[in-house]
Amino acid sequence: MKLKPMVRDNIALNAHEEGCKQSILNQIEELKNLPSIQSNELNVLIIGGSSGYGLASRIALTFKANAYTYNVSFERAARGRNTASAGYYNNEAFQEIATSQGYSSDDLNADAFSHETKQSVIEDFTTKNIKIDLLIYSVASGIRFDPDTQEKYVSALKPIGKEFKGQSVDIAKELIKDEIIQPANDEEIFNTTKVMGGEDYLLWVEALNKANLFNEGATTLTYTYVGSELTYPIYKDGTIGHAKRNLESTLPKIQSIMDQYNGHAKISSSKTVVTKASVFIPTVALYASALFKVMKERGTHESITEHKYRLFKDFIFNKDNTDSLIRLDAFELDKDTQVQVETLLDTYNNDLSKVDFEFFKEEFMRLSGFEVSGTNY
Repeated sequence: MKLKPMVRDNIALNAHEEGCKQSILNQIEELKNLPSIQSNELNVLIIGGSSGYGLASRIALTFKANAYTYNVSFERAARGRNTASAGYYNNEAFQEIATSQGYSSDDLNADAFSHETKQSVIEDFTTKNIKIDLLIYSVASGIRFDPDTQEKYVSALKPIGKEFKGQSVDIAKELIKDEIIQPANDEEIFNTTKVMGGEDYLLWVEALNKANLFNEGATTLTYTYVGSELTYPIYKDGTIGHAKRNLESTLPKIQSIMDQYNGHAKISSSKTVVTKASVFIPTVALYASALFKVMKERGTHESITEHKYRLFKDFIFNKDNTDSLIRLDAFELDKDTQVQVETLLDTYNNDLSKVDFEFFKEEFMRLSGFEVSGTNY
């Protein structure tokens, strides 16, 4: 029976196993003819490597840096008539593909926020007698249980200080909707920072340091997002942006730990990409659709995998680069690019074809293994 995508209220309710596998194969193919990132043995721990930036990083480092990767992610297995989550299928497919091509990797399906998960990872690395060259923290979650108190914190997608008026798009119906979002209260700001800020990232680095699991010269890396001024009110200046600034503020503390290993703590500001969360942020779907159109016309568009390949090739493993903050989003935030995007959004007159929403929707569907080129549905 053919499995059809189910999207309701911009939530993907199912995933296609073969489509997810083919998507990973396609991403590997994108990098096929690019130079190797580096040649030394490399052990990488990725916290949140089942999708998005984390998965793209894993693919680039495995197939272009010959890295051993260990991924921690919390994914849902299939149950009854319900499919597994896309991340679950991604992890299974990655293992199968990597093993078939001679690469070593491991996955731990567990809550990255818990002390127990951190201890399990430490025990695994200790048992294998492996130390970490690169730690990537790329967790994307809307909920966190405090590891000490078990109190539940839920993030909020809201502006701070004043209400926000913007447009969102219903993915399934391709309808534009005007939205007004009221500003967050102090509790919502606090909760969002507890979930998406730097607290857990620092706990990971401290735990790994206590276990003496970093190699000499090791690097820790996390991802942040600034975005365009067009999205500042709902993102950079909103609750999510507030949490991201908290994440960035942990960098000096983490660098002081990495100094013991003559290592580095780095943070990369990434480009706009399509995620399962981005469709819920008013303005972002339309902004991304216009941005992709402009960047493709200007020849600066990158897939998420090409984007992360460039990060590692040109910055992380480039000894000439000493920046702790890497502005990988420079192509997106180029002044002329932003002027063209703003002009397009001012004149598109609610015609989604003018901002290439079709490409945005295809990218969204591919996250769940649908509309993936090369898949026999």
